[in-house]
Amino acid sequence: MANHPIAPAERKASSGSSATDHSGLHGLGSAVEPVTSFGEPLNVSVSRGTERFKSIQRTFSKPLTIDDEEEAATMPKDSFDLTTWLTGRQQKQGPPFAKRIGLVFDDVSVFGDNVANRHIATVVTPFYKIAKAARHGFGLGHLFGSGDGDKHRQLLHNVSGVVEDGEMLLVLGRPGAGCSTLLRVLGNRRGTYNKITGHVSYGGLTPEEVAKRYRGEVAYNQEDDVHFSTLTVRQTLEFAIQCKTPSKRMLQDRQGYEREFLDTLLDMYGLAGCADTIVGDAFLRGVSGGERKRVSIAEQVASGASVDIWDGSTKGLDSSSALDYVRSLRITTDVLHKSTVVTIYQASENIYELFDKVMVIDEGRQLYFGPASEAVAYFRGLGIEKPPRQTTSDFLTGVTQLHERRVIAGWELRAPKTAEEFERAWLESIQHQAVRQKVVTYKAQLEQDGRSAEIRDFVDQTKMGTASSSLRRRSPYTTTFAYQLVRLLKREWEILMGSKAAIVFKLVYNALFAVIVGTLFLRLPSTSEGAFIRGGLMFFSLMFNSLEAQVEIPKAIAGREVVYKHKSFAMYHPAALSLAQTVVGIPFMVLQIILFSSILYFATGLGRTAGQFFLFALYLFTVCLCLTSFFRLVGHVSPNINF
Repeated sequence: MANHPIAPAERKASSGSSATDHSGLHGLGSAVEPVTSFGEPLNVSVSRGTERFKSIQRTFSKPLTIDDEEEAATMPKDSFDLTTWLTGRQQKQGPPFAKRIGLVFDDVSVFGDNVANRHIATVVTPFYKIAKAARHGFGLGHLFGSGDGDKHRQLLHNVSGVVEDGEMLLVLGRPGAGCSTLLRVLGNRRGTYNKITGHVSYGGLTPEEVAKRYRGEVAYNQEDDVHFSTLTVRQTLEFAIQCKTPSKRMLQDRQGYEREFLDTLLDMYGLAGCADTIVGDAFLRGVSGGERKRVSIAEQVASGASVDIWDGSTKGLDSSSALDYVRSLRITTDVLHKSTVVTIYQASENIYELFDKVMVIDEGRQLYFGPASEAVAYFRGLGIEKPPRQTTSDFLTGVTQLHERRVIAGWELRAPKTAEEFERAWLESIQHQAVRQKVVTYKAQLEQDGRSAEIRDFVDQTKMGTASSSLRRRSPYTTTFAYQLVRLLKREWEILMGSKAAIVFKLVYNALFAVIVGTLFLRLPSTSEGAFIRGGLMFFSLMFNSLEAQVEIPKAIAGREVVYKHKSFAMYHPAALSLAQTVVGIPFMVLQIILFSSILYFATGLGRTAGQFFLFALYLFTVCLCLTSFFRLVGHVSPNINF
């Protein structure tokens, strides 16, 4: 949303025939929208969220041209529809007002390391790794294509499908079936796999092009909600919106857009009541688990991504919170025309009915892909029926489990039993032929429409500074480095102020140590007898303030996942974050040094001139700043806190 203030076009008729009709759930005139789930109140209103989004789109878009206003004025007021009208403008003026990025994947196979080849870490592990690297020529074999291909394990086998803009795909499978592998590949997280074959296209853009220039258009969200725990919900979402707000060429009032968009997200996802509550984490009490999940959704909506990948994100949520979560995804998919792919374990029937398509995977093999409403009928055609009281998702997940499934009488010998047999039946089915035809048709449609060129042009318009610098067009970030730095300075200050108790404790701790050490070295003699003691005192002063900076190691490791997520959303450059952290830390560091030096310096009887005192404080500050940066570097390069 943050990248396109204008309403997207309605779902195309070609996809509407195969998609489940959700108009009864989120139509503006719907009077039957459910408000409870299993007796628990729902916090997400689809109709209210849709109306708020359309209000923003109508209010803060750039003023129309005279011809556009005349065209709109000629339409009857009672029949005026903004989306339909914008669709007409799009056809006449060329580039779309909303990014129509669809997702297509064709014969995707993924290869990873064989678990049996992993070495259990012991005291000889470093020497083992050196010997293994030497045996393989220290990576030269992989460089020239002579790696250990026989030791790779195939994780996915020729998976294909299409998720058009405005559609939601549910990926089902038992743990270890390959669902997360598929979602990571579709989310363009390819670094952990040895080899990936097949074709993946994001509206005509290749994965390499997306990773380099359009990183923020594809968002992958893992099952854990990672946020800065001391920030409030409002501060978290406000920062995300500001980092992805389009340029002035797209909006007439950026500040008004940011305020209204923030209020819309808080209202739409039921977060208005906890807007000023800290997000919290496992150690710091904040919002509830369901609210934290909706914060993650709202943050990803603010990022403006057109392809959303959600991997097991209902973990730890109760039934009503999980339904709230999926209803939130349904809003963003419909209103912003996103392509949404979700994997959920043990989804209720209410959740299942919100999806357009479903895909079933077992042992990395594709068992079904198609409309969610036709999945049960497909497997019934293979001789497996759904028990009356079983949810559809549980039925689809357990079709390969002999002790869970129910075979129709007379099909005991013909019904598939293993994942290989189900895959063979799928490849021979007419449904698979329809998917293959859809993949070919959709690829041709993308080329015919020039979808990739439209996406590039639209994204360039949203970026700041592209009119004066060609380098900005190649950048994946919406905002400039200077703009990011200003926003990061504000956020880092809010993070610092969010832990006031820690700040007070550190100041008191420094003052007490200065008093203790100062009394130990009270009024040192000015003779040669005190010269050696003064050297020890200065060394202690340097080491005490410098080694206190070790606290940066756990802070860097704890916040690294948040930084990785924001980098994948293309919110800000990591260099801007590093500079902001250093600048924000300087005032507190100066206060800490001045407090420590004022007590210790004068208690021990060191030279009482202004020049000597401030030179002493300057040395302490310089060494402390350098060691803080060093320990922050150690935290960034360490894989975990126990490294």
